[in-house]
Amino acid sequence: MLNEFLAVVEKHKLFKPNDKLLVAVSGGVDSMVLLDLLKKGEFNVTVAHCNFKLRGADSDGDEKFVKDTSENLGFNCLTESFDTKKYATDNSISTQMAARELRYTWFDELMDENNFKYLLTAHHLNDSLETSIFNFTKGTGVAGLRGILVKKDKLVRPMLEFTKAEVVDYAEQNNMKWREDVSNSSIDYKRNFIRKKVVPLLKEVNPSLESSFLLTAKRLQSLESLLEKQILEFKGAFELEGDHIFIRKAQFQKQEWVVLESVLKEYGFNHDHLQSTLDILNEDVPSGKQFESHTHSMNVDREHIIISPKFQNEDVLVEIGEEEEGTLNGVIVGGKVSDDLSYSIDPQVAKLDFDLLKFPLRLRYWREGDRFQPLGMKGKKKLSDFMIDAKIPLNLKKRVMVLLSENKIVWVVGHRIDERFKITPGTKKAYSLEITNDQSI
Repeated sequence: MLNEFLAVVEKHKLFKPNDKLLVAVSGGVDSMVLLDLLKKGEFNVTVAHCNFKLRGADSDGDEKFVKDTSENLGFNCLTESFDTKKYATDNSISTQMAARELRYTWFDELMDENNFKYLLTAHHLNDSLETSIFNFTKGTGVAGLRGILVKKDKLVRPMLEFTKAEVVDYAEQNNMKWREDVSNSSIDYKRNFIRKKVVPLLKEVNPSLESSFLLTAKRLQSLESLLEKQILEFKGAFELEGDHIFIRKAQFQKQEWVVLESVLKEYGFNHDHLQSTLDILNEDVPSGKQFESHTHSMNVDREHIIISPKFQNEDVLVEIGEEEEGTLNGVIVGGKVSDDLSYSIDPQVAKLDFDLLKFPLRLRYWREGDRFQPLGMKGKKKLSDFMIDAKIPLNLKKRVMVLLSENKIVWVVGHRIDERFKITPGTKKAYSLEITNDQSI
């Protein structure tokens, strides 16, 4: 098995002999075999063992066994103990999830503090198969079906092409010692149920289940690579305005479901959001529908699907003096007195009659009931109606700001000034306001 192991390391370019490797060792047969193979391969290894304090004396026995074995092999051994049950209770998660979070947080700390290049775990082919079956029963995409990757960033699983039977056979042939975790035999855990009950039944259908799955996993990884390329191509056509993403409806409709689902997942949207969006597009429902995830909003607008970070406008006022700037949620508005009385067509600039303004001006988000007299109109208009006429997308309306002189709106920031404050032939001095960043709408 050593030669096959070294061949896998070389084939996948997993690590080099001089690379500093941190190896997660529980004391079970899988990790002990990995440690033995690394020793015989003369790799640069440091052992990391977690004592989760879940099995009393047995947990402490595992820790002592790993320390003693590491010392005998000439490896440095780092250990850490955790109050796993308390962590699980405090964070309202399962004991298994708590143990996972605790160990990987600690591993990350060790990697950073000691400049290890890779973290190695002893996952094998049966682990990957069980993961794939587990994900399949819950519902998953291509990544969930293909099982565990042999290498992902700094995490490496060099035994992923070997079956559990091959691992145990190697240990027995080499008269190795290991520790058994009695919880691994219980079918109360879903993964153990799959291992003990489901996989044996599937092997009655196909005795070569593991090798068949290995080939299937390779196909799925190749399919995943094709999907990633398609996703990049799709995202490359996005129109970006600040932190807003505009996707043309026609482009969205012609894209494959799996691509759309993968992209929307990045922004917290699920398959139900996707199906509802497609239903709206296919049925030509009037635009304006909005969906919310924990982090983003998605609006089906007139010509685009618009994805924006979730936004909560604060009911605050920011004062702006004659030669000062005001900043509200990252948007900077500044003004200065000017002799240039020309009109500006730039929506990011507002030029007003200086003598009509009462300082300090005040910047805030719009509110229901706000009214102003849009430039070029004779009467006042509700700001909410103005935004409809201006075709401002629903999920961008919350970000609209207004600038006030006393209690009068002089500028709907980035959109329209008020007719009453415009520059006229009788204007003596102009007050030029400008948005100095690109975060407004």
